[in-house]
Amino acid sequence: MLELFDTLHKFIESDEGLVFYILGIIAVMEIVDFISGTFAAIINPKIEYKSKVGINGLMRKIVGLFLLIILVPMSVLLPQQAGVAFLYTIYVGYMIMIFKSLIENYGKMKGDTSIFKNVIGVFEKLIIKGDDNGSKY
Repeated sequence: MLELFDTLHKFIESDEGLVFYILGIIAVMEIVDFISGTFAAIINPKIEYKSKVGINGLMRKIVGLFLLIILVPMSVLLPQQAGVAFLYTIYVGYMIMIFKSLIENYGKMKGDTSIFKNVIGVFEKLIIKGDDNGSKY
C-alpha cells in the first residue's frame, strides 16, 4: 500500500504533474458523479428517472471536462507560475463543486451526509486561508 502512495507522490512532484493529477481526479469524480446521480434517480421515488436528463447531464460533464483541458494550453500564456496557480485554483474549485454534487447524490439515496458537510467546510476554509497567507497557490 505504501508503494501506491509513493507512486502517487511521484505524479505531483512537479507543478505540471500536480495539475494533470488533479485533472485526472476530476475526470474520475465526474464519472462517479454521473453514476451516483443515475442510481439516486433510480432509487429515490421522488426523482423522476428520465434518460434525456441523464444524457444532458453527461454531455454537460463532457463539455466541462473539455473546457478544463482547454485551459491547460491557455495557462502557458500567463507569466511564470501564474498559469499553474490559475489552473490549480480553477481545478480545485471545480473538484469541490463535484464533491458537493456527490454528497447531494448520496443524500438523495438516503445516506447520512452530515460528516461530508464538515469536510466541505474544511476544504473551503483551507482555500480561503491559503489566499490570506499568500500560499503558493
